[in-house]
Amino acid sequence: MAEIETTYRGHLIRYGENSDTWYAHDLGFEASNQSLAKLKTQIDKMYLDLRKKAAVKAFEIRPGYMGQLPTCAEATVTEYLKSFSEKDYRTGGQTLTRHKVAVVALRRDNDRASRAEKELSDLMPNTPEAQAAYDEALRLYEVTKAAQKAADEAFKAIPRLSIDDIRELVRIKESEAA
Repeated sequence: MAEIETTYRGHLIRYGENSDTWYAHDLGFEASNQSLAKLKTQIDKMYLDLRKKAAVKAFEIRPGYMGQLPTCAEATVTEYLKSFSEKDYRTGGQTLTRHKVAVVALRRDNDRASRAEKELSDLMPNTPEAQAAYDEALRLYEVTKAAQKAADEAFKAIPRLSIDDIRELVRIKESEAA
């Protein structure tokens, strides 16, 4: 009789007719169940447990909008999703490899953490060096903001011509119309 087998998440699963049980031998441990769906759930749980153990604490960096400073929030990287390549036209069309990960963090004034897909480049490690670099970036944003405000005020303070400065041109125009 032909053996019934299938694959799930890259693992070979075989059905044993004599025992009426599904088996997965290549998981590093013996997994079996009389229900294929329950065996698949067992495999899913195994991967969930592995991801939980391998989760990485980080900070999610969020850009500032409308004159606000960038912010960062505590986050946990829970899963590697995929990599993709794209051309970066700022560097002359050089191809860059980017990475997507699943991140759990507090977002948009929610009181509960939520999961979102983020690029790895939107995250910083949870280290004193990274925090110091972030603090320096915020300081420089403040300096830039103050410098922009001073430049705007200096621009407004530039003397402008008044109608008195072009009185002769006004007189000529008025005489032409008469």
